[in-house]
Amino acid sequence: MIDIQKELVEPVSIKSINPNDPVHVENIPSGWYLVGKGNYAAVFGHKEEMPGKIVKVYAENRIGAEEELSVYQKLGSHKAYSELYSHGDRYLVLKKLEGLTLYEALRKGVYIPKRVIKDVDEAIEYAKKIGLNPIDIHGKNVIMKDGRGYIVDVSDFCLTHECPRWKDFKKAYYTLYYPLFKRVKFPIPFWLLERGRKGYQFYLKLFKKGKKEKLSSR
Repeated sequence: MIDIQKELVEPVSIKSINPNDPVHVENIPSGWYLVGKGNYAAVFGHKEEMPGKIVKVYAENRIGAEEELSVYQKLGSHKAYSELYSHGDRYLVLKKLEGLTLYEALRKGVYIPKRVIKDVDEAIEYAKKIGLNPIDIHGKNVIMKDGRGYIVDVSDFCLTHECPRWKDFKKAYYTLYYPLFKRVKFPIPFWLLERGRKGYQFYLKLFKKGKKEKLSSR
């Protein structure tokens, strides 16, 4: 049986340099491979010992593992979310969800059907009903497989602030993406997606600033 703490968490180096950019990962131990990385954590799989499972490890200089643990404990078993198997210091062992992120689908020109959007909407409603605040849902945190949608990052569901990301993504989907891509499917260049991502981050800063100013004026 693998000792995840000693064989992965302790030797690997995961650092968050900019909270708006993916973490830096170095010294991945033999037998492990990088599945993906977010702004606060990286996700790993093992080539032989952990079929169907992944390990999410938080950066040394970031907190959040305990909060995400509490979110998965509340979510329980739901078809649109991963499932918690075990946990330890700075890491969670989760069910591996296979699929293509919506960001990758846009980049590769793979069509995103309406059913994926509806699955995410239903998963959001489920989270709200059990007392969570489903936020930070966007193209890199949603995957699709066989025409169905799944949310792969719930780390911020315990926070209380508002987040327009999914609402804005849906607006762009129904007003721009769906009318165009249902007729002609084409990849969107990486540079254009990244420019859009950075521009949207700037918009979010203005959104948060506007919220604060509105509250302070009351």
